[in-house]
Amino acid sequence: MGITACFVLFVISATGVNITEPVDGETYNGDWLTVRAIVENENEIPEYVQYSLNGQSVVQIPRLNTDWYTYMQDDLHNGFSESPAPTDNTILWTAPVTGDYHEFPTPVIVDGIVYYPSNYGTDSLYALDAATGELIWKYRTGYTDDAVTVKDGYLYTASDSLWCLDALTGERIWATDAADADGSTPAVVDGRVYCGRSNFSNSFIYCFDAVTGTEIWSETLSGMIASCMTIWNNMVFVPTFCFEDETPLYALDANTGSIVWENTDSYEGYWDSSPTIVDNVIYICGFDGSIRAIETLTGTTIWEVKLTSGGLYEHITATPAYHNVTLYFADQLDTYYCLYASTGSTIWTVPGYHHGSSGIADGMIFYGEYNNPSNARVVALDCDTGGEIWYYRTSAEYIRSSPAITDGVVYIAGEDWNLYAFGTGLKYTYLDDLFAEMGSNELIVTSFDEGIPVAADTVSFTVTGTGINLEPTHRLGLCASPNPFHSSAFISFELSEPGYTSIEVYDLAGRVVCSLENSELSAGEHSVEWDGGKQNGEPVSAGIYICRIQSGDITETTGLCLLR
Repeated sequence: MGITACFVLFVISATGVNITEPVDGETYNGDWLTVRAIVENENEIPEYVQYSLNGQSVVQIPRLNTDWYTYMQDDLHNGFSESPAPTDNTILWTAPVTGDYHEFPTPVIVDGIVYYPSNYGTDSLYALDAATGELIWKYRTGYTDDAVTVKDGYLYTASDSLWCLDALTGERIWATDAADADGSTPAVVDGRVYCGRSNFSNSFIYCFDAVTGTEIWSETLSGMIASCMTIWNNMVFVPTFCFEDETPLYALDANTGSIVWENTDSYEGYWDSSPTIVDNVIYICGFDGSIRAIETLTGTTIWEVKLTSGGLYEHITATPAYHNVTLYFADQLDTYYCLYASTGSTIWTVPGYHHGSSGIADGMIFYGEYNNPSNARVVALDCDTGGEIWYYRTSAEYIRSSPAITDGVVYIAGEDWNLYAFGTGLKYTYLDDLFAEMGSNELIVTSFDEGIPVAADTVSFTVTGTGINLEPTHRLGLCASPNPFHSSAFISFELSEPGYTSIEVYDLAGRVVCSLENSELSAGEHSVEWDGGKQNGEPVSAGIYICRIQSGDITETTGLCLLR
């Protein structure tokens, strides 16, 4: 059965370039900066984008990939995108590929294609053009409760079976009935697919070869899977659920399936909330109405905060979204929360409720409302304050789907037969390091098609000092020496009181390169060394990196300039 009707609101995307960093007219006390430009090109990726500083030789800028390839964006379920995001409720298009009940799956977007597995609507998996909503292909898979995962040209979906399809054509590669829709979104890491199936008392976890579908191992666990697994550091984290019992969050060995540890601190376990992993810590909401931070290596609970009374109608189903040391989620009752990830203490709360989870991009939080008597809305909030930026009221009573944000567009499924795309067209991000000159600077960024310049933007800024343009608050006295460095740098800081402290190195795209410290430290002066390598010891390329320390509620950053 094809799509018989498609209601599309399509706004023609303009052609243009907007330099967002450096800021026009700004003064910087450092000559190592970032150049970031947002390019609109009539919904087509430009042939290339380049910059010229002060009329010197042109430099090509790489495109930043903002694909949302699985549930909550990435393998660690952080729910954050480097993409720009719409600042109003303009609808780019809608497509009638959902149903009117329990449309829980999150849209997934990879390489300009939106993948959506309808739940109770049509029991079909759709591939749609991300710019227009037009159908590319569809595949009848049966009931599907969670998002698909797309990696390396393959699509994996758990429905009436576990299916592996060609992502571009929808052609079936392999399938197995060992896993089904009760086993959550397939997790695909290092050429393996992790998935499962459940009954009311047990979960059956499987690991398959991602290309052939050959079973590698299986494991039986107590409790049913009601949310998604997360893969990290050769461990598989499986949240389970069972009424009136202490149901574990499991950590399994990713190579063998054997149990590494169990955490039973959440009474009755986890219903729809999945593990979010940041800096060796799991964040997850429980059926008992609490959110917890749990050590990934040991399963020990670091902190827990009781937010609702728990139970069937007052539990928290959302997976916490994470960005910039904070967690974002709502309960099903009436409150949206922003908490410090280090302690669980509240930064702000506002009225809000959802069954799905949130997506974060461009300083905004996006989510769909659950059980709004005046019809559910799609909502955008300010990350810093919780203030409402925009909303769109649908004709649905419920929205259970979580949003996905890619290339300037927010995608979310409504229970009113519509998959929504909010925005004015696809916007591509280009990002690179920039070494500026002392004094006045003029930067020009130009996009090209078929070797012809089609759009450009110019900014002027002033540099008054040398070194990295990052100024910490100095409450911890964070500094790096030597900087710039060739082989290694020592990061020093001072704690006024003992506390759990984490130190991570990030690249300019916001990805964790290496974790240098995650432990309880005493008060006083401390120093750690970074040797210019990733977590696995592989050397990183020369360039600018960000070192971030968090201790208690204090977070500071400084720049690291690696020379090779």
